[in-house]
Amino acid sequence: MNRLPHGLVLLAFACSHLIASQCTSQSLKAQSKPIGNQKPRVKVLPEMTDGVISEGSIIFNYVDQNRRRRLSLDVYRPKEPVGKSPAIVMYFGGGWQNGRPALFAPLAQALAQKGYVCVVPEYRLSGEAPFPAAIHDAKAAIRWTRKHARRFNIDAEKIASLGGSAGGHLAGFVATTTGSGKFEGTGEHQEVTSDVQAAIVMCGPMNLLDSESVQRINAAAASPVGHAMIDFLQGETPNSNHDLYQMASPLFHAGQQTPPMLFIDGEKDNPGKRSEKLREILNTHQIPNRLIILPKAPHPFWVYRQWFGPTVDAIDLFLREQWENE
Repeated sequence: MNRLPHGLVLLAFACSHLIASQCTSQSLKAQSKPIGNQKPRVKVLPEMTDGVISEGSIIFNYVDQNRRRRLSLDVYRPKEPVGKSPAIVMYFGGGWQNGRPALFAPLAQALAQKGYVCVVPEYRLSGEAPFPAAIHDAKAAIRWTRKHARRFNIDAEKIASLGGSAGGHLAGFVATTTGSGKFEGTGEHQEVTSDVQAAIVMCGPMNLLDSESVQRINAAAASPVGHAMIDFLQGETPNSNHDLYQMASPLFHAGQQTPPMLFIDGEKDNPGKRSEKLREILNTHQIPNRLIILPKAPHPFWVYRQWFGPTVDAIDLFLREQWENE
C-alpha cells in the first residue's frame, strides 16, 4: 500500500477549495462577532442531509445492574453506499464534563456524504462517573458498531475512532489500547472486539503528565474553580495519584499494536505538543501517522466554516490511504 511520508503536514487550503468542496454544501450562520480587524467566525449547521440517512437515539449500552441507565447513539450513513462502508465512531468534546452527540452532527453528515457510516455515541460525563467510565462507554460503542455491521452495511474490519478535545483523548485511548483487551467494562456485546483500525485525534491530550499540564492542574487544585481533568480523574491530581494520570494517558499504552493515527491541531491551539511523544512511539514502530496543523485555527476548529472543509478532506484522505488498497 502506498502511503505518504509520516510526520508533519501543514494544510493551507484556499477559500475557493472550501466553497467548492462537496462536504460544505450546508447552510451557514455567523455565530460570533468580529474582534478588531478579525473576521467573524461562522459556525457550521447540521443541514447536510442530501444523500444521508440519519437515525437518532438508538440504545447501545446499559451501565447499571438494573439496566435502567441506558446510553444512546446517533447513526449517519450514505443513502446509496457503494459496497460495504467503513465506519467512524465519533466522540464529542467538552472537558469530559459537558457535551452531547449532536455537537458532531455536521461533521458526521459531511463524512457520511463521503461514504462513511458515522456513529456518534453519548458517554458518561465526569459528573456522573469519572475515569474509566467514559472509556468503557467509548469501547462499548465500537463493539455495538461491529456487532451491527450487517444491519448498517459496515465493513467490520474498517472502523476508526475519532474525537475532538476530550473526545480526542477518548479516540486516542481507544486506539492505543486496541488489542489489549483492557478497559472494556461490563457493557454489552463483549463477544466482539472493540479494536479500531485507525484513529483521528483533533487536539486531544495524549499525555496527561506533560510538564505544562501537571503544572496547570496542580495550580488549579488550590483554586475554588478546580480543573476538568481533576474531576475526570476521580478528584485526583498528578501529585496525589501519578499512576492514575499515567494509566489515563494514551501515550503509555501505545505500541506496535496501535493502528494508524491522524492528529489535527489548530495553529492557535498549542499545535503538535499534545501528540509529540506519541508520534515518536508510532514512528519507532513504523506505524503510519500524520500531524496536520490548520493555519490560524482555534480550539475547536471543526465547528467553524473556515476549517470545516479542510478537516473533512484531511480525515477522508487519511482513511482512504490506509484502507483503499486493502
